[in-house]
Amino acid sequence: MLRMLLNDIQLTGLVLFPVAFLGTFFNWTAVFVIYKLPSFRHAFGYLSSSQAFADAIHSTVFMLYFCPMVITGSEFLTEYSEHCGFILLFSYELSVQTHLIISMNRFFAAWAPYKYKIMFSDRNTKIIIFLIFILTLGFSLTFYEVFCSLEYSQKTGFFFFTDTPLCNAIGWYADFCKYLTIIIIIVILDISTIWKVRSINKKVRTSVDLQTTHRMSAKEINFLKQTIFQGFIFAPELVSYFILPAHLSNKWAIFFSTSFAWVTVHALDG
Repeated sequence: MLRMLLNDIQLTGLVLFPVAFLGTFFNWTAVFVIYKLPSFRHAFGYLSSSQAFADAIHSTVFMLYFCPMVITGSEFLTEYSEHCGFILLFSYELSVQTHLIISMNRFFAAWAPYKYKIMFSDRNTKIIIFLIFILTLGFSLTFYEVFCSLEYSQKTGFFFFTDTPLCNAIGWYADFCKYLTIIIIIVILDISTIWKVRSINKKVRTSVDLQTTHRMSAKEINFLKQTIFQGFIFAPELVSYFILPAHLSNKWAIFFSTSFAWVTVHALDG
């Protein structure tokens, strides 16, 4: 029935909407909860809130701008889609950069606990968050507003970079290569953190009761799952978005490897 009323491109908007809605709900809820709970008023809480905020912006823009633009085929929204693309790229950049700082936060907490409280004091953490925001905004404005733009094509139903040699280079090196390098660093830092935490726990197990030992092991397992999952959802998304479309011909396959993957990674992060 829907196929009789809407074309394939409009249907992609309907498919994306519930995912973007869930991402919006989960991430804004995370921001609100972290802000309200006193137990999160420390470096890790501030950084987690910052990342959830970036993910929330990304999901909200997809839900309130991109999906209506695709479903309705609005000429007005399409005309200004480059600004939508800029906000999406900015929020994605902010999310990944904050993710890296969170991994560094965990790493120093495990490997340099005496310096950790100084490096990631409340004041220093807020300065770091502010600097990440300013630097990311400056980078995004320079590359995605001045030199290039990410625009929506009504013909394909996808975002695309301005087709110039400079923009192609920016899309490959400033996006794919940079993000892949950051994700590899994140995975290395988190694996090092897990190894350090496990080695510390082995030393203290002789001085704690069995119940406490099991509780610590459960925390290690949960942390390991979180670490693997966060790294897993970002790395395949990059490969899916930048590599797979060149080898696909089916429009739905391209959709799921690009727009759908981009929205889903932020929803899952939330």
